[in-house]
Amino acid sequence: MTFDMNRTWAHALALLQANGQLLAIIAGVFLLLPGTLFYVALPDVMTTLSTQTNPDPEQLMAMLRAAMGPLIVLGLVMFVAQTIGYLAMIALMGDDRPTVGEALRRALACLPTTIGVTLLLMLGYVLVALVGALVLGLLIALGTAAGGTVLAGVLAFLGGVALVAGIVYLATRFILTMPIIALDGITGPWAVCKRSWELTRSHALKIFFFYVLIFAAYIVIAMILGSVFGVIAGLLGNGTGAALVLGLSNGLMGAAVAMLFSAIMVAMHRQLSGISVTTIDQTFG
Repeated sequence: MTFDMNRTWAHALALLQANGQLLAIIAGVFLLLPGTLFYVALPDVMTTLSTQTNPDPEQLMAMLRAAMGPLIVLGLVMFVAQTIGYLAMIALMGDDRPTVGEALRRALACLPTTIGVTLLLMLGYVLVALVGALVLGLLIALGTAAGGTVLAGVLAFLGGVALVAGIVYLATRFILTMPIIALDGITGPWAVCKRSWELTRSHALKIFFFYVLIFAAYIVIAMILGSVFGVIAGLLGNGTGAALVLGLSNGLMGAAVAMLFSAIMVAMHRQLSGISVTTIDQTFG
């Protein structure tokens, strides 16, 4: 199957339109609420990071060290909650049209596989980064010996670009792991990664540019909303009120993005796995 950006986008919007209210409920519970509580639980740290453009480095590091335990615990809770939310939203848009309760039960059943895939991919990215760093260091040393600091700087820049490109390429090839877990019923982390690799074969460049366009739009919107809510939070100081404003704004943005990206992943999975446009139109038209 070929990857068509316009078809994927149109199908994603159709999925959102058909399931919007139920998706909003799941996103509100598993993304908006945990995201807001994260800010409220650590108001000083989060408001400092979000509203101060040039915080004092020593003061910031001291705050982070003092809050390291809660940051780790709350971060893990948020990761689990958001993962369940994504899986449930993807399952909700499956061909069998499950209820919200059924989608949540499926998400909980898929959680161990998703965590396994996450750990496997993290290990892969770390290995790629380590190998890339070793090669980059070797290139810089050879460049310094052969042509001085100028050649070393050029090689360092080119090597850094190549390393980032390699990691982004791998991320693109594994972009479909969640819909594969939630919709295909594959439970082995290695099998899930292999299936995503197969589905994205020869489509990686198109998928990459598709997400670049979406990410660029997201950055613009996030900067505008962040500036507006940042000013409001700044007027409220560093207390709970400011943290609540920042938490709600970031949580709403995160929930909206999660709904959109879940629909995009489902639409992309359907297209690349061979489900026809007619089938999709009959289901969600």
